[in-house]
Amino acid sequence: MTVTMTSLLSCLTSSALLTVLAWVIIKYDSSLRVMGRYICVLLTAIIVRILLPVEFGFTITLFSRHLLTGLRDFMFSGLRLGGCYLSVGQILLAMWIAGAVCSIFIRIREYVHSIHIIEKCPGYFKHDVATIIRRINSECGKEGKFCVLLVPGIQSPSIFGLVKPKILMPGGDYTEEEIYYILKHEMLHYYQHDMLVKILCEVFCAVYWWNPAVFVLKKLVARVVEIRVDCLLTAGFSEEEKIRYLQCIVKSMRSGMQERTSLMITFAAQRGEAMMQRFGCIWENHWAEKGRKGLFIAVSSCLLFMASMLFVVEPWYEVDIPGTFEYPDSETSYLLEQDGYYEVYVEDEFVGKVLEIAEPLTGLKIYEEDLKNEE
Repeated sequence: MTVTMTSLLSCLTSSALLTVLAWVIIKYDSSLRVMGRYICVLLTAIIVRILLPVEFGFTITLFSRHLLTGLRDFMFSGLRLGGCYLSVGQILLAMWIAGAVCSIFIRIREYVHSIHIIEKCPGYFKHDVATIIRRINSECGKEGKFCVLLVPGIQSPSIFGLVKPKILMPGGDYTEEEIYYILKHEMLHYYQHDMLVKILCEVFCAVYWWNPAVFVLKKLVARVVEIRVDCLLTAGFSEEEKIRYLQCIVKSMRSGMQERTSLMITFAAQRGEAMMQRFGCIWENHWAEKGRKGLFIAVSSCLLFMASMLFVVEPWYEVDIPGTFEYPDSETSYLLEQDGYYEVYVEDEFVGKVLEIAEPLTGLKIYEEDLKNEE
């Protein structure tokens, strides 16, 4: 199990295609009436794929004669600064790492800043939230402990924290029933491990800061987890109860939206088309249905995920490679290490260049240019 340039490229391509598929499915099925929970299977497959940019032992190699060959040559090209040669691939990698470090630093600073603000906030005193939390825990069969704080600086109720969760309430006036809806909504997010999913998406966005597909995936995940919690909460509600719950969401939306909520899950998270879809799912509550189309999507997601792990595309080498190249003789074949790549010699003749050492080159000796010349 190794990480190579081609395995990373395969990971990014397949996860981007799966993300586009998920976007189309969610966008054009206005109430998720035929998919319900199955859409989570597709989103989970995408997240797992991003977590595994590796090449396994069972991976089947396909060769690209044009696109990847040109990309390989472009990555090899570069410039020499003094006695150091920098290839395009090395420069891009340095930019990627620098951007990821900056993105992670910004999120850590935001998290620390949020903690400093929250620690100064008083407990929520407008209602008996302790009794409401015990009631919700009894309904959910859980025993979680939640600290409810009054945070005048926020506009929408939110949950913050992965280990010691804090429910943040704005300064607006809510009835006891609305407080029950809000607290149960946020507590369900915590019990469904949505905070962990949100943090994982933030890590993806920080590491792959240059990849727009990851940010699209983050928005899709946020939309689906809101719909899932809404449907779990309103399961068994009468039409009148659903109307009051929807009115509570609208009331929260009218109070405003936080400008940045990367480390929180808010009660009124998205507007526009996403909110209309959310309302439709609350009213019809088809989340638990098991339609054939939903099952087809789940199975197809698993098949696409396995296919993306099974195949990897490598650049084709245009040079004429002798038949012995497939199983080169380690006595007469070797690799000559250069700045950022390796030159391949078979039967003491140069046959090409590679960025990574993979089969069938793993058994060959590696020489540095100066040491080889001394021999």
